[in-house]
Amino acid sequence: MPLAANREISRYVDQELRTFKVLGDVHIFKGALVGRDRTSGYVRALEAGDAFVGIAYEESDNTGGADGARSIRVYTQGDFLLEVGGATVALIGRPVFAASDDTLSLSNSGGLTLVGRIIGVPSVGEAIVRIDPLADPQIVRAEHVPLASSTSAATTNVIMLTHKPILVLSAEVIFHTKPDQGTLDVGTDNSDPDEIVDAFNLASLTNHQRAVLTLAGNLVGKDQRLWARVGQASSTAGVGGLLTLRYIELP
Repeated sequence: MPLAANREISRYVDQELRTFKVLGDVHIFKGALVGRDRTSGYVRALEAGDAFVGIAYEESDNTGGADGARSIRVYTQGDFLLEVGGATVALIGRPVFAASDDTLSLSNSGGLTLVGRIIGVPSVGEAIVRIDPLADPQIVRAEHVPLASSTSAATTNVIMLTHKPILVLSAEVIFHTKPDQGTLDVGTDNSDPDEIVDAFNLASLTNHQRAVLTLAGNLVGKDQRLWARVGQASSTAGVGGLLTLRYIELP
């Protein structure tokens, strides 16, 4: 209901540090990446798939303690020098993902946690990362594309036209009824689109089950059209095909 009188609202002047309650029987070390366990809501040393909340300002040892028995202060803003395998100057602007409280990756394979973006690379393998706690999940986008299959010829399916450079994070395919023959290719060349996915054997699918595709590459430039090519089936065309690409737009 609307207010009927004045009220005082607490205002947090310090925008950098926040305090979170720690999950039971957890030890978080200073400098660790900290994640929110999505089931309980308490924080812990980050595990893949957690919601990233920040970097530990201090140590908090809740070993043997109940959920919330201890708290921890974490940095929720700032630029931090962290080890990122494969980081080079050419990758400034790329998002980084965490598999654990001290392991950062340029790839999101395996459902890792988005931590932030690279804004500088002082040396190979080290990056200045601008952290982005509880990042908007919309930063990771998904394109779902129906796939046609035929016994008379290969089919070419339009996926998308990029408006910015993109980084493809993952690709999956599913058919309600798989084709008995043919390969799947994904890329920017409509005659042989194999820059992203190269010659996945569609006959190896199991009906009604998604398959995660191995990426042959993951960078697509601005104003590029992406295509999916379904190879010709022999006697049984695929039915109900769907390709899913997950990606992030780059600066």
